[in-house]
Amino acid sequence: MRKAVFHILLTLCLLTTAVGMNAQTTMRDIFKAMPDSIVPYLSENNRLDLIDFLDSNMKAEVTNLLGGKSTLLQLTDSYLSLLLNEASTLDMLLLPYNGSDADSATQVVCMVRTVGSDVRVSTVTFYTPTWQPLPTSKFINLPGEPVVAVLNADGPAMTLVPETKLDFPANEEQESIQKPSINLKWNSEMFKED
Repeated sequence: MRKAVFHILLTLCLLTTAVGMNAQTTMRDIFKAMPDSIVPYLSENNRLDLIDFLDSNMKAEVTNLLGGKSTLLQLTDSYLSLLLNEASTLDMLLLPYNGSDADSATQVVCMVRTVGSDVRVSTVTFYTPTWQPLPTSKFINLPGEPVVAVLNADGPAMTLVPETKLDFPANEEQESIQKPSINLKWNSEMFKED
């Protein structure tokens, strides 16, 4: 009898462990575990409060450590959009990953931080779900000019919009040069042109 109970308990433990290992991390988990060094003026308590407010159908806004307001605009299993302050946003997309060298991760986090009001510029970075930095060049070929990167909340895609306000005409009769946007899709290893 004791042997049978032991075997049943052992089987249950192994099943629980196997199910836990197969479960994918969600953006909610990643945001909760985000190191304070990523956004130093948004504490862990601030992040947890933002999630709680959103879950309660309240405005997900907190007073950050600099005395300003930070607002969680959207949170899904794979996407997050956060207004850090009036001139800074942070968007993240959780992507399935089938490549190598990402600490054996099956997911990567793409983070886009955009700053500015009149002239806006984005920085794109990548992390494992445990917040280990990854080389950006492995996952995307960014142009050598300032761009605003826009993540697609509905699918693994990104649009790079050249910052045209930096392209001044040579004289008043010339018009600003409008550069085309670049549409990228995630192919489970990197963002490629659509």
